[in-house]
Amino acid sequence: MTTQSTRLRDSLMRAGLTPFNPPVADDQAQRRAQEIVATMTDTEQLDLVIGDGFVIRAIERLGLPEIKLFDATQGVHLRESVEPGTNLRTGIVAGHLHRTVSFPGFLNLASSWNRALAAQYARAIGEECRAGGIHVLLGPGVNIYRIAGNGRNFEYAGEDPFLAADMARIFVTALQQTGTMATVKHFIANNSDWCRRLSNSVVGRRALEEIYLPAFRAAVEAGVGAVMTSYNQLNGEYCGEGERVIQGLLRGELGFDGLVMTDWTSVTDGELVASSGQDLEMPYGEMLEAKRDTLTGDPRIRRMAEYVIKACIRMGFYEESWREMPELLELLPEHESVAYRVAAEGVVLLKNEGDVLPALVDDGRTILVTGNWGVRTPISGKGSGYVAGYNHTSFFEAVNDLADGAIVMYRAEPTAEELDAASLVLVFTGFEFEGEGADRDFSLPERQNALIARAAAANPRTVVSIVSGGAIAMPWHDSVAAILYTFFCGQEGAAAVADILFGHTNPSAKLPFTIECDFADSPGADYLPEGGRPEQVQPDGEHPLNRGPEGLDIEWPNDVVYNEGIYVGYRWYAAKEKPVRYWFGHGLSYTSFTYDDLRVTAAPDNTGANGSTESNCVRVVFTVTNSGHVAGAEIAQLYIAPPAGSDRPERELKGYEKVFLMPDETRTVSLCLTESDFSHYDESASAWVVAPGEYGVRIGASYNDIRLQGSVVR
Repeated sequence: MTTQSTRLRDSLMRAGLTPFNPPVADDQAQRRAQEIVATMTDTEQLDLVIGDGFVIRAIERLGLPEIKLFDATQGVHLRESVEPGTNLRTGIVAGHLHRTVSFPGFLNLASSWNRALAAQYARAIGEECRAGGIHVLLGPGVNIYRIAGNGRNFEYAGEDPFLAADMARIFVTALQQTGTMATVKHFIANNSDWCRRLSNSVVGRRALEEIYLPAFRAAVEAGVGAVMTSYNQLNGEYCGEGERVIQGLLRGELGFDGLVMTDWTSVTDGELVASSGQDLEMPYGEMLEAKRDTLTGDPRIRRMAEYVIKACIRMGFYEESWREMPELLELLPEHESVAYRVAAEGVVLLKNEGDVLPALVDDGRTILVTGNWGVRTPISGKGSGYVAGYNHTSFFEAVNDLADGAIVMYRAEPTAEELDAASLVLVFTGFEFEGEGADRDFSLPERQNALIARAAAANPRTVVSIVSGGAIAMPWHDSVAAILYTFFCGQEGAAAVADILFGHTNPSAKLPFTIECDFADSPGADYLPEGGRPEQVQPDGEHPLNRGPEGLDIEWPNDVVYNEGIYVGYRWYAAKEKPVRYWFGHGLSYTSFTYDDLRVTAAPDNTGANGSTESNCVRVVFTVTNSGHVAGAEIAQLYIAPPAGSDRPERELKGYEKVFLMPDETRTVSLCLTESDFSHYDESASAWVVAPGEYGVRIGASYNDIRLQGSVVR
């Protein structure tokens, strides 16, 4: 058993899953695909690899049905609830799929650090796809959080490759076990949305291997059916039509043998598409269509068609049994419950000065709700990841529902007298737009910062809840009593936040990214060219697009140089000794936890975690105790520190466990380190190596809150 499969099985076991086994074995799917393509005409082969909106075309002559694709990671992308039978997207008639649950974003899921919940989340989304006859979900997105303002951070799993890889393998496995194919995206180095079609990510090989590839590698090993390439270039080659990217990196190094598709209108040349290892040009195959005369009958098109059909056969899409769709109305109550639990476990309590939370609620108290998100529902960031949901509840309504005799009022522009008189001030704030197609600024709009400052100056019991997909500046940080990060927490999110505010739920989430004090301290602070602004959007025009926003006199594509290399997120701030507001892994609870009894041993019987056989497994065992007075959950984090003198980060996440405990309860946590956890990528050798020496074993409540220390020699 390989080190990677040890990690896969350990992760899936902790999520309550078994590895995904496709309905049709790979060799059988390959053979059947070759037989089918041999009976297709040259025109049919080309038609198959040219998308039709959100559909892979049917080949009616051979009885092959159309294959339906749909966005995205946090649910089935309905922009609004619709009447039964409405045509949702080209080629997709949903039948009774007239509403879908708006689940919290993937970033919320990552902040829960709960593997079992991640499996439930993906399973519920897969079931909704099946109920709508959707074969392929265009998610999960697993790009790394490199800069705070990336408009699509809410769709991803944060800054750490270990955590992102864990979420990826669990999501892919659970989703595909429902019969829905997962599409891991966007391959690769698509870490901002500013002029994404004209961006060239310049990334070193070690950074690719250690930071940007692990989540994709984990998804491939979990058996993901499809990969979507990105808009940007990688080191001078467009990812959607680059042979080095697809044939070399994805198929060659990662060993991916499934369906590769372009992102929508992301390629420039049909000849390059056909040669690159790409299989499907979406949405309408304009570049392949432009070369129809020369590509019809081309053996490269035959190869593409075989890959498309093989992927569909492998998932059982052509079998009559796949068309047996579940009734969504019967599933919705459980899916709503999953959405609520992800929201409740994904809201991070950053600050709670003077234990202002949980808030007391009784007769005569006044709660003032304000902020630009106060009377809105924190559903989702914008773009293809947006899911409208239904039964929306605003923060104000959710707080009012739990008021129990307290007076709850909303004021968009509260007076100083109203702020001063309130028993509690709740500010719900965020950006007016955050999502796909542009990045956003690090600072909130000045009007929101001014409102928070006024509230804090008038009332020391001011609580700020931040609706965003990444870090923001907090100039008012020291003046407010408490801060929560809600992210985009879906249709059930407001109720979950209210339950945390009033103590019905004990917060347990931890940050999946570091919050810097100043964006200038970020590893990607210089990603914009001179004169560039995050919110700038590429203008519409003839495709392929060859220009950026008006007024920017630069050479396109714009090089975004990843000068920080492997030092992304907490790795960067620690190495550069930069001040941060909150470290990766930070999150408060209404109770307290103590750690004790660390033991670090190599397994003498060659038995790794959960019975797996890994000859070099290192067992890490310790206890966690709830030393407070209420039930709660702690996320214990395992970091590895390299031998002295290494050109490596100070320490890196290599394990974690979420532990649910009653007051005074103690649990033993057992984690296993594999050889890969000690390794780094050696560019000179083009290989992963384990440097000999003493490695530190650090157990913490966050990156910067280490509770136990040990070591092991490799």
